[in-house]
Amino acid sequence: MQTTLNHQLTSQKKTLSSQDTKSQQSSTDEANILESFITEFIHAKNELLQGSNPLYALIDKVKYSLSQLAPLDSKTLHTLNALTQSIQEPMRVAIIGQFSSGKSTFLNALLGKEILPSGITPITAKVCHITYGTDYTLEIVYKNGNIATKPLAYINEVGEAENTKIAFYKLYAPLALLKSINFLDTPGFNSLNQSDTDTTNEVLESVDGIIWLTLIDNVGKQSEKDIILSHIKRYASKSLCVLNQKDRLKNQAEIDTSLSYAKKAFNGLFEEIIAISARNALLAHNVPEEEGHRLREDSHIESVIAFLQNHIAPQAQNAKHHSICTQLRTLTLNYARVSLYALLRFKNLENILTHAPLHFVEQYPQSAFYTTFPTLFYNVESKLDELTQYIYAALEQTPREFVRLDKKFGITTQSKQTKNITTLPRERLGLSLCGADSTFARDFIKLGFDITAIGERFDTLLESHIAYLRDLITQWYESFLPSLQNALLQKNLDEIINAYEHLAHTHSENFKAQLMLFAKILTLNYPLSIHLCLNTIALKIQEALEKYTKAPDTLPLFNPSLENIRDELNLGFHFGFLQEHLLTQPLHKKSLWHFEHEEKKLGDKQIENLSAYKERYEQHYKQLKSLLHTLKHHNLQD
Repeated sequence: MQTTLNHQLTSQKKTLSSQDTKSQQSSTDEANILESFITEFIHAKNELLQGSNPLYALIDKVKYSLSQLAPLDSKTLHTLNALTQSIQEPMRVAIIGQFSSGKSTFLNALLGKEILPSGITPITAKVCHITYGTDYTLEIVYKNGNIATKPLAYINEVGEAENTKIAFYKLYAPLALLKSINFLDTPGFNSLNQSDTDTTNEVLESVDGIIWLTLIDNVGKQSEKDIILSHIKRYASKSLCVLNQKDRLKNQAEIDTSLSYAKKAFNGLFEEIIAISARNALLAHNVPEEEGHRLREDSHIESVIAFLQNHIAPQAQNAKHHSICTQLRTLTLNYARVSLYALLRFKNLENILTHAPLHFVEQYPQSAFYTTFPTLFYNVESKLDELTQYIYAALEQTPREFVRLDKKFGITTQSKQTKNITTLPRERLGLSLCGADSTFARDFIKLGFDITAIGERFDTLLESHIAYLRDLITQWYESFLPSLQNALLQKNLDEIINAYEHLAHTHSENFKAQLMLFAKILTLNYPLSIHLCLNTIALKIQEALEKYTKAPDTLPLFNPSLENIRDELNLGFHFGFLQEHLLTQPLHKKSLWHFEHEEKKLGDKQIENLSAYKERYEQHYKQLKSLLHTLKHHNLQD
């Protein structure tokens, strides 16, 4: 029957094992099918996007690559969606320059209408998008996403409080040039308000080109060159530099001098440098036709329009392509830096776990636990010495008469002899040493307490070490990029800390259990050890006395020495065992070594568990590096 049962169990195990294998194989097959489907879907999607415009596929590829580790944040999604929408939009050119350099007046001159306010007004702190429309129309785009259409006059009436709710302005104008080029009026640089400069810098991250506007009598300053050099490289084609307010100079000679100086100062930075008078160009629309024609011709605004039409507009698609690729590279580079940062941070965490045992080894020699433990043995030895002396001092000498038989010439004679013998007041000593008022009994109880108390010091040492490790791991997580912090990582770190706490608790409990054994030997075993010692000494005295009585000439009396008493006490208190674990091969050193060894093994295990994180970031970093190379190749094809 037993054989049949064993056969059935074996058969069931084989069946279950076969089912598990099939289940695992099925799960693997399903995962492979899903992965193959995703790959084919992405490939088909890219082919479809590539057919309409390669930039669509490129943006989609970047979006997919960046989202491999975590869902994309709202800002990144907004940027990618904006880039996708911008593919079919006109080229975007930002009008930039130092604060109060006449940017709004210049744009008004291009529009042929004084719409945009100049000077320090709330609107000049906002970006104004100027795009094509069948009529002059003003839209207000609010920060909450709402859009409102307002009359043109509103742009001069908006108050400071209302302006804080606005994200940007959008002005539509029936200007043919705007069908291929949109303009962005920016707050400018070197404003007293840092947010103006920040806004302008943010705009420059997303436009396809720039027109640098500067005052003709203040051109070529180092501050201007620094700003231009920090931004100009991101654009595909050389841009335009406009020297405004040429009407402030006395004659053409002064204008030519300023132009010559500007060309030297900005050598290689711009495709063209043109001196204009935006004021005269704008004024030309409000005076009689003949005078207007003269003012417009003198203003040289037509030269700017010609440059835009003949140089910038034809390169709109290349500029758009270059701008999108540049922004994608910037976005990808930021994510690659994050992945590299995370990779280095996880290596830092590995170092923390690797060096944890070394920190423990460096710290414990100065601990109260380590310095106190060796005193335990000497305290026990000292107390046993005192106990030995006390018992030895209690021995008594009692006179006793012995009959001695002498045989001479066949005649036996008797003689009496008095001799002092050693006696042990066993009952009195037993009461003295084991009674409720016994000082020795209390001392041995204290020894037991001291031994168990050392376990608390071991606890303190381990808790201090674990607290140190917990703080390092917590600080590591808190200093991690917020975007990389998540519940799963937090849970894994908590599990790591719990594993170290469990290791410390287990070692502490094992150590205290052995200390409890030592304490019981000295406390619970105390009465038994005392009576064993007294009874053994008394018995040896009695046995020697009986033998001596029968043969006084051949067998001596037993006079216990300090060594005899100590040997019996050592036997009763398992002194050899205590000596081995408290002195010769001390328990504290073995426990410390064992904890250090187990902590190293635990650290290696946790590092192995963390390797999955490190490998993910390493693969993501390599993937993004490859993507950066692809994006660079696309830019070179412009």
